[in-house]
Amino acid sequence: MTKIHPHLLSQIFNRAHLMTPEMMALAVEFSRSHLGLAGTVPATSEMVLYDYDFDDDNDDDENEDQDKNDLAVIAIAGPLVPRTGNLKLCQQMTAYETVGAQVDAALADPSVAHIVFDIDSPGGASTGAFELADKIRAAGQVKPTSAIVNFNAMSGAYLLAAACNEISLSQSGGVGSIGVIAQHLDVSKMNEAMGIKITAVYRGDKKNNLTPNEPLSESSLQELDEMVGRTYQQFTGAVAQYRSMPVKKVIDTQAGLYFGQDAIDAGLADRLETPQSAINRIAAGLAEIRATKLQQSRSLQLQRQAIFAKASAMRLRVMM
Repeated sequence: MTKIHPHLLSQIFNRAHLMTPEMMALAVEFSRSHLGLAGTVPATSEMVLYDYDFDDDNDDDENEDQDKNDLAVIAIAGPLVPRTGNLKLCQQMTAYETVGAQVDAALADPSVAHIVFDIDSPGGASTGAFELADKIRAAGQVKPTSAIVNFNAMSGAYLLAAACNEISLSQSGGVGSIGVIAQHLDVSKMNEAMGIKITAVYRGDKKNNLTPNEPLSESSLQELDEMVGRTYQQFTGAVAQYRSMPVKKVIDTQAGLYFGQDAIDAGLADRLETPQSAINRIAAGLAEIRATKLQQSRSLQLQRQAIFAKASAMRLRVMM
């Protein structure tokens, strides 16, 4: 008999999610096949400090530039969950709390001058998404932030990308799905077929709303609809604010998917370039800033030396 995992089921059903319909369908199928209606790997998100390359071809280069310590790359991949271990549908997942901690670390590291988010995700839970997006937005006021769509930033993942100072994607890279989805699980017919009858005793008219052991009532449907509506308003409002767009223009996307130049034309992205080109561009910009600062430092040093030499010559003339 398959073991039922009520905690995991509660993370899938009767919640407003910022994910694509395909991801929602996979979550529902997972609940049917694995949660009672296997091996687990912790949710992961990786921050790479001091490395500009997405490829590993140059890892053995002993002459690698030692000044490449001003860029932090934070990976956001797979389904998004609030906390590590909340929900493990696949091997590659990202927890909002993990990314938040990495943002804090990048901000606190004086050697980091630019924060890049390497994103390939269909979205995920709404819980924790807006808090992380606000953190990323605030981080961008301290250090430049860039979202590199490599190659999908959908729904909740797009919310995080939109919070960055800029978004780049390739011709086949996709963004969008700015919508909210929730589903209700009704197992009452299955219980009936198994000879199981569940009776709920409760106080408070809404206490038993959204129970999977009864068909969806009008009150439950209204509650779920209001939940989705609130989250949708928050989602579209946040994207509009982050991207400096009218809310109506965001709503008019109707959770559609946009790829390449179409995403830029819709105001959902800023640059059309491959992920590697994006990281190279950012790296080159940082190198130019370093060179300018070095030149200014050397110029200031020469000015100080000239002033010191002039002052020394004047003292010698006075002594003579």
